[in-house]
Amino acid sequence: MSEFDLDPEDLHDRDDRDDDMTHLWVISYSDFMTILMIFFLMLFAHRVWAKKVSWEERRIQQLHAVQEAQSGMVQRLSKLTTIDVQAERIDIQLPDALLFGLGRADLQDSAKELLTKIAPEINKFTGDIVVEGHTDDLPLGPHSAYKSNWELSVARAFSVITFLTDHGADPSRISARGYGPYRPRVPNLSAENREMNRRIEIVLMNQRKT
Repeated sequence: MSEFDLDPEDLHDRDDRDDDMTHLWVISYSDFMTILMIFFLMLFAHRVWAKKVSWEERRIQQLHAVQEAQSGMVQRLSKLTTIDVQAERIDIQLPDALLFGLGRADLQDSAKELLTKIAPEINKFTGDIVVEGHTDDLPLGPHSAYKSNWELSVARAFSVITFLTDHGADPSRISARGYGPYRPRVPNLSAENREMNRRIEIVLMNQRKT
């Protein structure tokens, strides 16, 4: 019996079955492409995650290294002068009597000796450095070279940054500020308090966490 002897309905059913078999490969190909796409997406996600983990590990290592370096610096500086450690800054407090003569802004020999010891530690610091000048509230004498305590505090801060930059501090990271009598540590009610308020503070600014 040949194809030509088959019933037309049988031929139609056979054609339908052939069409179904023909479309099966399309379904298999679609499943394969879906699985392949998922596979590559998983590879991409794993790569991104691995990079993030690696970056976090390096960042933690860097933070630990910075903390250890700063801890050692603070210990060494604390042997030379008063240190105040805060979250975002380290204050190196230098008494006025050790640094300057009365009403003057040029550094004394004792100041140069102390700053020479401090300078190597400051030069290792990678953040911004601010030198702040502070005075008491007593008016300057009539023969003073400065018009106000404010002006005197700026001149003293500038003398310190000049010395530090001459001894290796990065000029792009260091600046001077003068507050005059307007930011006292203690009320200006006695000679002892005024002596505490007359000071230079070298502030090491830690970078803010992001």
